[in-house]
Amino acid sequence: MRSDEKINKIWSVNEWGKLKEIIVGRPHGAFVPDFTDLSRMNFERTNFDEPYPYEEVRKVLARHQMPQRIIDETEEDLQELIRVLKEYGVIVHLASDADFSQPIKSNLWEAQQEAGINIRDLTLIHGNVVIEAPSGNRGRYFEDFVLRDLFDDYRQRDQAAWFVAPHRPRLRDETYDLTRPVGLNETEPIFDAANCLRLGKHLLIDINNSANHAGADWIQQTINKHYGKGRIRLHKVRYFTDHIDVIVLPLREGTFLLNPLYVNQDKLPEELQNWDVIYSPEMIPQEYHNEVPKASNCIGLNLLVLDGEERTVIVEKSQTPLIRTLEENKFRVIPVTWRHGRTWGGAFHCVTLDLHSEGELG
Repeated sequence: MRSDEKINKIWSVNEWGKLKEIIVGRPHGAFVPDFTDLSRMNFERTNFDEPYPYEEVRKVLARHQMPQRIIDETEEDLQELIRVLKEYGVIVHLASDADFSQPIKSNLWEAQQEAGINIRDLTLIHGNVVIEAPSGNRGRYFEDFVLRDLFDDYRQRDQAAWFVAPHRPRLRDETYDLTRPVGLNETEPIFDAANCLRLGKHLLIDINNSANHAGADWIQQTINKHYGKGRIRLHKVRYFTDHIDVIVLPLREGTFLLNPLYVNQDKLPEELQNWDVIYSPEMIPQEYHNEVPKASNCIGLNLLVLDGEERTVIVEKSQTPLIRTLEENKFRVIPVTWRHGRTWGGAFHCVTLDLHSEGELG
C-alpha cells in the first residue's frame, strides 16, 4: 500500500520544512487493549484533568476490536487528509495493513497489541538518520512492522543511516513505577519518537512516562556518532506526562505554538527563548469511544505543518478558536475533519511521518 513515486532520499531535520514525501497510518485491524497496570499508567498520564475511578474504568474497558464504525469514519477522514496532502504536491505512502488481534508475549509478559495508525510515535527521523524507538508500551512492541515494507525498499536505494536502541527493551515489571508522577525507571533506554521535537541543530525530548534519561542519553550518543560531537544538541525538558507534540509545536523557524496549560516561553531551553510564541486557546472538546478517552482534549493541538515558510498548516476543523488564533497570526489554515482523535490518541502529526522535507541543519 504505497506509491511508486519516490524522491529516493530520506531527509527531514525539523517540524516545519515544506513537506515533499510522507507516510500516513492506517486504522484497519485495530484492537482496544485491556486496562492493565501499564495501560492504566498510559491512561492516567493523559487524562488526569478528568478523573475516572480506576475500578469503574476497568469494568467498561475490555480487550476487543475497535468498532467498525470508528474504523470506517477514520478511513474517511484519512482520505480527506490524503487528498489535501496530494493537492499540495506531497507524495503520500500508506502504512501496511495489519491484524492486531493477537496478543504478543515474551518470557516476561503478555500484552494486547493496539493499532498501526500513530506511526509518528515509534520512528524518529532526523536528517538521514532513522531511529526505531524502544517504546515502553508493551502492546506496541512490533507496531512499527507496518512500515517495514516501505523502509526495506528505502534501505536498498537510499543512503540513510538506520539505528535501533542497544537492544529491544525487556520491559520487565520493574521498568514501571505507578506510585510516581513519572512512572518510567532507568532500567534501560526507553523513549517514543513522539517525545522528540526536531529543530535543525536542536532536539527537544520530554522526559516523562514514555521517555527516560537513559533513552535521551542514547539518542545524543547516536546523533554524536553520526554527525560528530557538538553538531546537534539534545535538550531534556519536563513539560507533560506523554508526547510533546500537544505541548510545544514549532510552526516555522522562529515561531512556537505553546500549550499554556503546561509550558510558557520561560520554560523553553535558553537558546530558544528568543523565538516568537503564540499561546493556544482552549480546545473544543471531542467525543470518544469506550466510555473513557485515550487522549485529553489537548489532542486538538496535534496539527501538521505543510510549509512553515508559507505559514500553511492543517488543523482539525472543529478547533475554531485555534484556527482563528493562527489566522490572526498570519497563518493559512487548512481545516480537515478528524472525528476520533481522543479514541486513537492521536491526530494529524501523530498519524503521519515525514520522509522528506525541505530544511538544513544550520
